[in-house]
Amino acid sequence: MTKPQTTTGYFLRGDVEVEPLVDRWYAWVHLVSPATAAFVTMERHLRMMESYVRSPAMHAAAAANPATRSGPFLDLGGAKVAEVQALLDATRTKAKRQQDFVAAFGELDTLLESMTGGALEPLYPSVPAALQGLVELEYDRHNRARCRLYERLLYADALADPSGQCLRLVRTDRDGDRPFAFSTPRLPVVEDPDDADGAAWEGAVELDVPFATPALDTLFRARTEAVDPDELADELGLDAGARSRFRELFTTTPPRTPGERADSRPGRGQVRVTYFGHACVLVEDDEVSILVDPVLPYDHASDVPRRSFADLPDRIDYVLITHAHHDHVLPETLLQIRHKVGTVIVPGNDGGGLMDPSLRLVVEHLGFPDVREVRELDVTNLPNGAITAIPFVGEHHDLAIRSKSTYHVRLGGLTALFGADTANVNPALYDRVHDLVGDVDLLFLGMECEGAPASWVYAPYFAHPLDRDHDQSRRGRASTCDEALDVVERFRSSAVYVYAMGEEPWLYPLLGIPYTDDSLAIREAKRLVETCREQGRHSERLYGAKRWSVS
Repeated sequence: MTKPQTTTGYFLRGDVEVEPLVDRWYAWVHLVSPATAAFVTMERHLRMMESYVRSPAMHAAAAANPATRSGPFLDLGGAKVAEVQALLDATRTKAKRQQDFVAAFGELDTLLESMTGGALEPLYPSVPAALQGLVELEYDRHNRARCRLYERLLYADALADPSGQCLRLVRTDRDGDRPFAFSTPRLPVVEDPDDADGAAWEGAVELDVPFATPALDTLFRARTEAVDPDELADELGLDAGARSRFRELFTTTPPRTPGERADSRPGRGQVRVTYFGHACVLVEDDEVSILVDPVLPYDHASDVPRRSFADLPDRIDYVLITHAHHDHVLPETLLQIRHKVGTVIVPGNDGGGLMDPSLRLVVEHLGFPDVREVRELDVTNLPNGAITAIPFVGEHHDLAIRSKSTYHVRLGGLTALFGADTANVNPALYDRVHDLVGDVDLLFLGMECEGAPASWVYAPYFAHPLDRDHDQSRRGRASTCDEALDVVERFRSSAVYVYAMGEEPWLYPLLGIPYTDDSLAIREAKRLVETCREQGRHSERLYGAKRWSVS
């Protein structure tokens, strides 16, 4: 059969949103890592779906309330009960391996709690079958028995099943036009345009391929480089029914003219800084480009200033990930920039902690070939500078989370500290760090100084639920104004920038934070900016997009 002639020279539209899914749920770090995915599925997804089937009206009311939108409530308007029941039944059937894994952890916890200091070797035959060969038993220095996962083996186990991975592509005309990412499953695309859910996703295309599929690089390269959509559909294995919808995701109009795009290096001796929203910052000189915590918007018409995928350089030499929270390491963005990234630098951990999955393994599983782990004060040398991993304090609920790092970047004559959501609860640390890296020209900080309780992310993994008072007191917060000022003064920063902390509309589906001018984080951020300006420092709250050059 002769293949029909097609026209080449098509670009993936800038308003095409991409949702990576795992078993119909929005993909984030803890759904990519096999161990945490098992707990999230059993202790969160199944429970939410069961609750929705029992009380859809309650979920609809809670999801419509900004104060509770980011809670465990399916945002389906009280409809789609039969479809949720079908997904619930399918998940129960498929998740047998995950169910056994979670149950085995409970059995092993009970076994280890009985140990008071005696040898652990005799326990290995009693390790539940689902964990046999996957754990090492050990004591901590307080003689409390615990287990350590051989995490890389889990990626070779049946627990790591990529068959549930897919990507949903759809054109939308505004930011935040989707349910809260982590509490609503994405039901299969409905072909009937008269159906309420089908209308919301009219034109959606699902790519039933694992995240590491190389053809995705061709797809997302088409944001700025022309492709033939029909050849790409062949490469992605799309059936005949999806091909017409797939072609509608492309246009013959290039996303930017060459003069508008950021694909040229800064002039020699210059450093260019571009803010893409939230905590995402690009730093470039004439030789190196560094992108921190990539979370990027799409090209939707809006009053909010923005720079999107089309504004990235053709080559990103280094991507720096500060920590594993979903607004700082986002598979949705990472998969779309994979084709242009050289090295991804991630904070390493001691390995094997259930609540602290290896970011290196997660990012490798997303298809990145060069992922480098760093620990405190590790240095990555650059042609005209260096990247130094700096300890990340706070924001992690006093849990033993090691996969976190801030970064000191020296590029040419410029120094910058990307502080992410660090909480300056241990000021003496920064005395020692300053002794090693010196003063900092640009300081970037998040100031969500209230934060979510420990249970918001980590509840599925606790062997015993936290006492409510303890849960509320152990919030994942960043620095207050006074704590941030202490950092500013210790590093003698000449310019201080506060991240938007989720205020941009494209962050709403990820964070769901209903900020007002009276919110504590906003008040503290304003006070920091005002105080820094009074001290003669340049300071501002970033929002949306900004670009500037430093000679």
